[in-house]
Amino acid sequence: MENLDRFISNIGLPPHLTIHFILTLVIGFILLQVIRRTLKSFEKRGTGFIDRLKFFEAVKSKAHIKNAKRQKEKALEGYSLRFSIIRRIILIVYVLIWMLILLIPLFGAISATFISLFAAAVAAVIGIAARPFLENLIAGVVITFSRQFRVGDTVNLDKDYGTVEDITITHTIIKLWDWKRLIIPNNQMLNRELVSLTLKDSYLWAYVEFWVSYDADLLQVEEAALEAAQKSLHFAREGVPRFWIMEMAREGIKCWVAAWTKSPTDAWYIKIDIRTRLIQEFKKKGIKTHSYNLGGEELPLMQKRDTGENTDQSG
Repeated sequence: MENLDRFISNIGLPPHLTIHFILTLVIGFILLQVIRRTLKSFEKRGTGFIDRLKFFEAVKSKAHIKNAKRQKEKALEGYSLRFSIIRRIILIVYVLIWMLILLIPLFGAISATFISLFAAAVAAVIGIAARPFLENLIAGVVITFSRQFRVGDTVNLDKDYGTVEDITITHTIIKLWDWKRLIIPNNQMLNRELVSLTLKDSYLWAYVEFWVSYDADLLQVEEAALEAAQKSLHFAREGVPRFWIMEMAREGIKCWVAAWTKSPTDAWYIKIDIRTRLIQEFKKKGIKTHSYNLGGEELPLMQKRDTGENTDQSG
């Protein structure tokens, strides 16, 4: 204790200021190490997720423009660059706060008017000149740590279907299924609703909607629909496909057939397979769709009953 008192007196500052400076430096250094380790952990999780990705396409194709290895390297490079910027920003802000806390006891010697004018000037410059950039910058940091969506996630955004190709510090790039790029500022991404198809896992319950005539044999329709799903190479082989009658409309009967798939790409292609096989089977078995009822060739069964009931009542 005597050594500590001697050390404080040798510094030449009041004891309470010396203790304040020492505690601020020690606690600040400890927190700095915790922040650095946390940031490193987040970065490792992000790069690990990207490294496990096999392709960066909402609809897998054999296009040779960019192979998967090159896309993965570019995504890792972009993520590392973004995280490097975020890490520097966080550390700079932390050091500034650290220094501000360190100098709090000395603020009494500075005019309050000067501090107010200086703070107002800085706020005005930042608000006018750098507001859009800062909004997107802060949104980029929030997206990185909240993990609402990640590079490689397949998403539905309004009517657009694609894969998140890159998240920069200011904007997000979504690679659409037709290889177009949708570039959205990060502050808008935080305020838009999107459907993630791969956030927790990549399994999807894919379904195809189709219509048949009331004259169709529903047992044959169900058999054809389930067989079309089971024979697809994109069926996950988990569980069994399901067939449902979803609606009884004037034009016909609305049906769904659904099956599990392992990825959004498989979900895309199994729908194509099911539609193709259904068209072929319907033609082969003579199953009529609702289009036969729209041209006035024959009335749906429900309408025939309604007509008969009305005739009986009028009689």
